[in-house]
Amino acid sequence: MFLHWKTAPPASKNPGLKKPVIRVIYGEPGQARHLFFNSAGSSPVPEEKPSGRRHSFAKIIYLVLGLTIFAGGGYFLGKQQVPQKQLFSPAVWEGRVLGMNLWYPGTVNRGNSLAPDITAKAAYFVDIDSGQVLYQKNADVKLPIASLTKIMTVTVTLAHHKFSDTIQVSNFAASIEPDHMGLIPGEKLLVEELLYGVFLSSANDAAEALAENIPGGRSKFISEMNEISLQLGMNDTKFINPTGLEEDGKTQYSTALDVALMSRYLVKQYPEVTQISRTYHVYLPPTSTHQAYDLYSGINLLTTYPGVIGLKIGYTPEAGLTIVTLAKRGSHEVLGVILNSDDRRQEARELLDYSFKKLGEI
Repeated sequence: MFLHWKTAPPASKNPGLKKPVIRVIYGEPGQARHLFFNSAGSSPVPEEKPSGRRHSFAKIIYLVLGLTIFAGGGYFLGKQQVPQKQLFSPAVWEGRVLGMNLWYPGTVNRGNSLAPDITAKAAYFVDIDSGQVLYQKNADVKLPIASLTKIMTVTVTLAHHKFSDTIQVSNFAASIEPDHMGLIPGEKLLVEELLYGVFLSSANDAAEALAENIPGGRSKFISEMNEISLQLGMNDTKFINPTGLEEDGKTQYSTALDVALMSRYLVKQYPEVTQISRTYHVYLPPTSTHQAYDLYSGINLLTTYPGVIGLKIGYTPEAGLTIVTLAKRGSHEVLGVILNSDDRRQEARELLDYSFKKLGEI
């Protein structure tokens, strides 16, 4: 049994219908029946029927009621459900969903009245629960972000691994400098231990070790960094490696807004990461598979600004000093991004003060 309806001009076999009508087609394949309803909504006018077959008025009424329910139900279902393709990037429709962003900040406050005067080329501070934008400067300008790239590195890693999974260090990963843990080829560390290296020491060798240990290896890992970026709505971002180090002949970039999107996704999707990033010092004792590691955080805001609970710093000559900071006061949690600053720590303090004052926490 099939059912179909559409607007149609009067058929030649129905000369009495002088206005466009709704034509309803129903029945079994090869035995289709047609009904025509005029635009004024009057009673249906059946087409010429095959000899020997009559249609009762009751059947017509049941059919009209059925069509009404069918059409109405489809309409309201369509109204209640957000089309999936509005939530995902085209990459999802290739068969893999790595990350999905259902959160986006509110309208940017472009006034920034009484805001601090900062040297940073770009900055973005937002309440990560309400989406209230507290400060912005050049939030959509594409800039290199240095080791803030590793926030996405951690996101891809945790899409594939548990914190307790074991990673073996390759010769290539162990050779990566500067800013490294000092990994030795052949060592085996837990994902959690390498994440301490990524957040506290901004360890490039740890980031490369993580990137090599998914199906498809390093190149697939970098592809997934860019796939997740699109899925999170980071439309002005491109990654070329898992460390954020510059490479000859290649360009990588992001924006303060995009960095905020990926940072917020990471801490909401994997809250354990916040516990790692807020650690100022950790000692990883030697085991049968790796040497000892004594790691200290480079984010001195952890000990100098009340309420700071992470997240990541970075530097390259091209990117300048960068930072993502996460701080909590009262019922508010503020995420701040600063790119290419002459004094990222001081400017982070000033913008956190400004943000919490706006929220009534100072």
